Amino acid sequence: MNDKPPRFTITCNGCGESVPTGSWSWRHSCGGTLQLDIAVDAARVDSCCVAEDTRLSRFAPVLPLEHAPETAIGDTPLLIEVIDGVQVCFKLEYLNPGGSFKDRGAYVTVVRCAELGFKSIVVDSSGNAGIAIALMGLRLGIQVDVFLPRSTPDGKRQLLRLLHARLHEVDGDRMQVQRETLSYAATGAAYAGHWWNPYFAHGVKTMAYEALHQIPDVDCVFSPVGAGTVLLGLNTGYSELATAGITPSAPKLVAVQAAGYSPVALDLGAADVSAAPSRLADGIAIANPPRRREIADAVTRSGGFGMVVSDAEIASALRWLLARGYLVEPTSAVPLAGLMRCIREGRVRPGQRILLPLTGTGLKVLDELPHITDGAFGS
Repeated sequence: MNDKPPRFTITCNGCGESVPTGSWSWRHSCGGTLQLDIAVDAARVDSCCVAEDTRLSRFAPVLPLEHAPETAIGDTPLLIEVIDGVQVCFKLEYLNPGGSFKDRGAYVTVVRCAELGFKSIVVDSSGNAGIAIALMGLRLGIQVDVFLPRSTPDGKRQLLRLLHARLHEVDGDRMQVQRETLSYAATGAAYAGHWWNPYFAHGVKTMAYEALHQIPDVDCVFSPVGAGTVLLGLNTGYSELATAGITPSAPKLVAVQAAGYSPVALDLGAADVSAAPSRLADGIAIANPPRRREIADAVTRSGGFGMVVSDAEIASALRWLLARGYLVEPTSAVPLAGLMRCIREGRVRPGQRILLPLTGTGLKVLDELPHITDGAFGS
């Protein structure tokens, strides 16, 4: 067991300049996004994979932290469904304590902020990221301010208040929310928005580490893409595992985006022919993600592709999930909608094994689900 924290570096994806790791940085002065790389080897990776402990803290040897406190986050179940001969491996990320995969990224982000001495964190969020950050902030005694669109479902707002977060509701789209968040961050709080901060992906990557030992030899990963944190986190995890020789190769990555919010899929050559932007996939309704190029590059390197799904396809996939007992929010149905079309078109064949994370719980949007499941968004 490697009990010493790993070495890591932070560099700008834009200009290539190195950034000090001993202070909080979320964006380079040139405006570029930041890349955090950890010096992992087979021994470090293997010590995580063979540990009997199932808590997220077992991944300490490969996390950019001085200490990895105990937490209930992670160790989510993986269940297999067969659709027309295709093995679909659902990673139930909505069963994390905060109800989404973002608990993983929030864990590393907030712990690192605490290590650097911050007492206040500010984040922009449509709900899930804010809840995840607030949950960890409450655990570690850090005040969390959340800026969110006024259209955010009431269930998510209620959870944020329960977790003692201070809410700032903003009229406008996600980009306007971010602008107001950054103005507030100038007061001295750590800005921890998951679109930008380089620590988040290293929390999400633990999903890949877990999935490898639950179901090895995955052919493809179908991921919802907005800011890209699911896909980039899984790419980081599988890349580390492959580099360390734990798995022979990383799976192909498929970036599935919602109609009207599909810049990455368009960059990858997909078409968006929908007449109107998605109203269902609010969790990934991001018109121009900061890591757009990085997401597309990761997909291309993996041999994967991008695609765009409509609200009718999302609603159909959501009804399929709910009928089988997966109580998830509409955004979670986005990659399944893409996979179902790929199966119909023969792009995914019988016998293949697909990893598909179900990213967020439907319990936060119970007031919306009946309108979707009654057929209002097509079949």
